[in-house]
Amino acid sequence: MDTTIPKYLLVEDHIRQQIKQRKIIDKLPGERQLAAELGYSYMTIRKAIENLVDEGLLYKVPTKGTYVADRKTQKPKTSTIGYFLDSRIAGGLSSPYYAKIFDALQKAAVHEGYSLIYFTDANESGLQRTLNKLDGVIATCFPRVEDFIQEIKEIVPVVVIDNSAADKTIPSVIIDNFSAQVESVDYLCSLGHERIGFITGLEDSDVGKNRYEGYKSGLVKNGIAAAPELVFRGNYTFGSGVSGVEYFLSLEQRPTAIMCANDSMALGAINKLHQEELEVPDEISVIGFDDIDVASQIVPPLTTIFVPVNEIAACAFNMLKCLIDGKPLDNRHIALAAHLVPRATSAEASGELATA
Repeated sequence: MDTTIPKYLLVEDHIRQQIKQRKIIDKLPGERQLAAELGYSYMTIRKAIENLVDEGLLYKVPTKGTYVADRKTQKPKTSTIGYFLDSRIAGGLSSPYYAKIFDALQKAAVHEGYSLIYFTDANESGLQRTLNKLDGVIATCFPRVEDFIQEIKEIVPVVVIDNSAADKTIPSVIIDNFSAQVESVDYLCSLGHERIGFITGLEDSDVGKNRYEGYKSGLVKNGIAAAPELVFRGNYTFGSGVSGVEYFLSLEQRPTAIMCANDSMALGAINKLHQEELEVPDEISVIGFDDIDVASQIVPPLTTIFVPVNEIAACAFNMLKCLIDGKPLDNRHIALAAHLVPRATSAEASGELATA
């Protein structure tokens, strides 16, 4: 046992684990009984319990004992909601897409008299204190944080965005990534492109998988055989867009168009093409996904898929507010449409330029 940790903190952790494992679900054993069972002084047990009462995990009933709080009914409203984002996301909240999501959520919250705070799973030990400040949480969901989202759900209402949760009782707001990507392929094929490269995102979630599947399905729909050499595994970063172009230019026959699973990679791809003195779109067309703010500001403006961020935020917030207020949801799972915005990085194919 680590003797450097104060004993009352060890007792707090023990009680939390007992509650989490549902070994204690209602009334705690008496303080003197716990002292005898754990081998600590009565005063150490009392200090730990008082701290957990202050935290809101426990509550006391005079002359009757100490009980586990029903977190969803005992906790007073704070008029504050949280936005949770996986700490392993490259760039975190500073990434263009998630910064846009946070801004949209903040506007939706303020409109209804709520404030919004941002938190991650980087400090899991502080989760309880964070959630005590919140009425509910909107979380960007990935399979790797499903357990963390379950912990949140045990304490406050939660709605997920980007990906739906494996636990289908958790409401979700997602976009139809598959159909949007098919639309991109249709558009390029209408311009005469047949050799279309794709820089994927991470395929550890439905977002990445569905964007890739939409690309492949779009090719089949347009009578084009999928070519494995025209797929580069990206990771949503500017750098992987650069690397993807380096790879495509190394091919004996390069693509006439490059689709990217997000705008950051598309910007990296365009940057590298400019360095290689290849004209966009005259020699190679480029399409992104998300329509981050800079997409319409660069030269030439980026052809991309518009994601209805404000609608995502409004739907997620309205669903969460219903949960907080104890109202029923008409629809627990919403899939919003995303659509192509043609701009100046896409043009008709020039077949003679496809050979490196």
